[in-house]
Amino acid sequence: MLRTVFRGLARLRGRPAFHPRGVLLGGELRIDDGASAVGEALGPGPHRVLVRLSKGAGTPGALPDLLGVAVRVEPDETREAVDLLFTSSTAGGGLLAPARGWRTATYSTLLPYDTAAGRMRLLVEPEPREPDPPADPRAVPDAVRARSLVFRLIEARPRDRRTVAMLVLGEERSGPVAFDPVLHQHPRLRPVRLLAGLRARAYSGSRRGRHAALAGLVRRP
Repeated sequence: MLRTVFRGLARLRGRPAFHPRGVLLGGELRIDDGASAVGEALGPGPHRVLVRLSKGAGTPGALPDLLGVAVRVEPDETREAVDLLFTSSTAGGGLLAPARGWRTATYSTLLPYDTAAGRMRLLVEPEPREPDPPADPRAVPDAVRARSLVFRLIEARPRDRRTVAMLVLGEERSGPVAFDPVLHQHPRLRPVRLLAGLRARAYSGSRRGRHAALAGLVRRP
């Protein structure tokens, strides 16, 4: 049923069922803390990434929306691609919250991740630089050219927050990329099983509705 609903919505829009309006960028994920859960899974140092900034409901122009930051850590000789998806949220990352600009929100995976270091939620928070690009994907490439958009990647536990990497956005890219955090996960960095099946069916329905090629799911160097 859920797959059918998302397939119909994606077919109607001709775009993803949710986050239909976005911009795709290149960039780097610079993991400084090799002992962190993210560092142990992906390895320390710089990693090439694709990042899509998008509006959840697809509201027009700069109107507030649930803003999304989808990150694909591109595959290398040791692993396949890993997708991490974040949505604008409250400061603690537990509840969805709309935002008016890309630098005015905390972004959260919402569902926790199971890691060797225990269960945690992943967050990205913007570096406090001005000006703040409005909540319109079309404004992002100009903002990147004027001054890089930089986010901190944080491992968040109930009583501990730890910045483990920096996400630096680069030039605009093109081409179909279908992000899926359930299909593209790392065995040492896994979304909790709670609701993971529902999420997988939702993404599958959305891809089928817009006839997304499976080749777009994995991007090789």
